[in-house]
This record gives sequence, structure tokens and C-alpha cells, in this order.
Amino acid sequence: MFAEPNAASLAAPLFRESFKSDFPTPRATRVLGVPIEPADWRQYVAMYRWPDGQEECVGFCNWIRYKDVYLEGGLAVKRDFYRRLDREHFVACRMRGGIAQIVMEAAATELNDCVAWFGYCGDAKALQVDLRVGYVQTEHAFVIVKWMRELSVADQRQWIDEVIRIGPF
Repeated sequence: MFAEPNAASLAAPLFRESFKSDFPTPRATRVLGVPIEPADWRQYVAMYRWPDGQEECVGFCNWIRYKDVYLEGGLAVKRDFYRRLDREHFVACRMRGGIAQIVMEAAATELNDCVAWFGYCGDAKALQVDLRVGYVQTEHAFVIVKWMRELSVADQRQWIDEVIRIGPF
């Protein structure tokens, strides 16, 4: 597991397979008027080395720093990865919660310099993993949050309302 400033060379095929869209290449943009620079993007990649020495990108996720939170999106796991694993590696991966959970747990050790992570999740299986790593659902469809610091209810509400104004990410 490692972070890349731009993981397109490793993860673009996986992203395209998973989402049928172009890879989220880090770029300068604005979110609700707040400038976002390529340096605000964090892309995590899970690589697997097969017995023949071939390496394959089997997991990816993108985080964008927005003010004092991270917006998480694009979580993808290679669809046929688990079926191709030998039993021993399958069991070991399952014991750790699977590739998606491993990616998020690795990122949490580094991307903890914020008040929260926000995600936009519409997939039931992905939501199960998100809940296992500490996300909670909000009252807004698809928007989930993982609080990284203790905040008052009013401050939590303010962050949730602001992220809702961003829309899907």
C-alpha cells in the first residue's frame, strides 16, 4: 500500500473498469470557491505481487483536502481479484477486511490531520466496509462521515451542511 501524487499510471485501468469514467487526475480546481491544488490530492494504491512476480493494481482510493476535511471518493477494488487468490492469501486478506478496508486503514494512519473524512457512497457493500472503518451515515442520502476529532454537534452540523453543498464527489 502506498500513496502517489498521481496514481494514473497504476490505477487508471482499475478506475475505468470500476466506474466507466476517466481517472481523477489531480488538478487545480475550486470547490465552493475554495482553491484546490494538485498537492491537496492524495491517491492510495494497493498493489499485489503474484507468484510469477507480476504486480497488479487491485485497489485504489482518492482523497482531496478541502479546508480541514478530506473528501474521499473513487474507492475501487479489482472485481475478480479475490477469485484468483490462492486460499491462504484469500483468508489473510479477508481477515483484514478486504482490500477496500486495507486501503482506508492505511490512509487513516497518514490522513489524520483533519477534523473528518467525508464520503459519498451509494453501494451497499462499500457502505459495510465504510462503517467498519469508522464512518457513520448522515441524514443525507449517500453522504457519510468519519470524525477524526471530537466536535460539538453544532460544528458537526456545520461541516455536514457545507459538504452537502459540494454535491457528489
